[in-house]
Amino acid sequence: MFEISKTDLAGRIGTLYTNHGKIETPAYVPVIHPVKQTIPSKKIREIGFDLVITNAYITKNNYGNEAIEKGIHKIIDFDGGIMTDSGGYQVLEYGDVDVLPPDMANFEKAILTDFAIPLDKPTGYGMPIKKAEAYVKHTLKVSKETLDSKADNGQIWIGPIQGGEHFDLVGKSTKSLVDMGFQMLALGSPVEFMESYEYRLLAQMIVAAKKHMPQSIPLHLFGAGHPLTIPFAIALGCDTFDSASYMLYAKQLRYITDDGTRYLSDIAVFPCNCEICSKYTPEEFHQLEATEKINQLAIHNLYAIKLEVDKVKQAIHEGRLWEYVIKKARAHPKLFEMIEVMTENYEFLGLGTPKFKEKAIFLFSKEDQYRPEVQSFQKIVKKFKSKKKKIIITKESSTKPGYLSHQYTGLKKKLKDFESFQVCQYNPVLGLIPIEISDIFPAAHHETSRIDFEPKEFPTFEKTWNDFFSNNKFLEIHYDKEDAFLKHFVKTLPKEIKKKSFG
Repeated sequence: MFEISKTDLAGRIGTLYTNHGKIETPAYVPVIHPVKQTIPSKKIREIGFDLVITNAYITKNNYGNEAIEKGIHKIIDFDGGIMTDSGGYQVLEYGDVDVLPPDMANFEKAILTDFAIPLDKPTGYGMPIKKAEAYVKHTLKVSKETLDSKADNGQIWIGPIQGGEHFDLVGKSTKSLVDMGFQMLALGSPVEFMESYEYRLLAQMIVAAKKHMPQSIPLHLFGAGHPLTIPFAIALGCDTFDSASYMLYAKQLRYITDDGTRYLSDIAVFPCNCEICSKYTPEEFHQLEATEKINQLAIHNLYAIKLEVDKVKQAIHEGRLWEYVIKKARAHPKLFEMIEVMTENYEFLGLGTPKFKEKAIFLFSKEDQYRPEVQSFQKIVKKFKSKKKKIIITKESSTKPGYLSHQYTGLKKKLKDFESFQVCQYNPVLGLIPIEISDIFPAAHHETSRIDFEPKEFPTFEKTWNDFFSNNKFLEIHYDKEDAFLKHFVKTLPKEIKKKSFG
């Protein structure tokens, strides 16, 4: 059902196999209204979307048996994959719906949707924990009953994860759904998080779910359609995500860009070459009739979202997803808070990060000390053992690996007893680099900003430094006493180790 072909951080390129073809992930899943849709489904397919989501509850109320006779694909006129939301959103908005979970499950089976979701009770944001526990319990009960009674017709049933900001509940909900045997899971209630700019909580909720999921199970994220949150959702492990944002923003005359949204009235030049932006100038666009303006803007928004997903896919292929999300994080102060969640969970992100990459990684700032490739290298350094009693530490050379640099050969000529020295270079972000392993990834495959880093902002350097010196029995350290960064850490060494300057 789900094959993974490429990974970086917790993000992955994969393929979902359905009754209506293959879907490459990560994938944005546009919402199609079964009754009031104004952008033709065929247009959405033409733009490049192979999977859409529609509402089974609204479909049932408006079409009834006709939907069963025709099937959901004919009802919304879409020949690709279709996911149906069972009415959980309506429960979240209005408190309840006039249909029982077993009846909704039977309806979803009968209309032959490709991905079906049990009628759950979303916890939303801000719900007291006791009430949230009751909602999670109800959702798990309904989900099990639905899965036990499912027809074997190739449909993929998606287990809805609930719990909101109560992360223990999210974990419990996820584990229970995995144990039930769901082939795919969906994380509920992020819309309210995003509307409140609680991006950090959103990131924590995703991680709380992913830590209880095997790699083989894809994760859907409900209601995530903003180009700023998409890279983070993917980097943290979401494979598909739905939203009606393309139309909701259009109705507010908001134009999606790669770093947020702009009101149409504020745009002097379209920063896009999609079919809509190539056809009109902003002035011409303003002259369009109101409904046409909204629909054309919605089409642009679809193109903008698809472009963002494609950029993230390319970042995964290049092994640059960390760099891409760090760049995106600076688009909004609240969004930047998600970086803290990533740095706190570097071990989790490291599970999907290749140990070796074809391209050099870029190291810009203190946040990069937590990227998985750096942490992986530091683990090697912490275990490094030298038989030598003297060590000399220099700044990293521009030539890599270090043993091919003029700096290294110069030391060889300068020190008469060179063979008695353990030689290390260092990089503030990457850490200590013993010369013997200066050719492995990423020691020989990175570029770092040449700025003055503040030593106190690099706790991972300090930890590696302490472990390295505890693991080795050096009696002397030779270093440049004018090097402020290195001087800070040399001061922490035991008095028994003689400190000597070679500068």
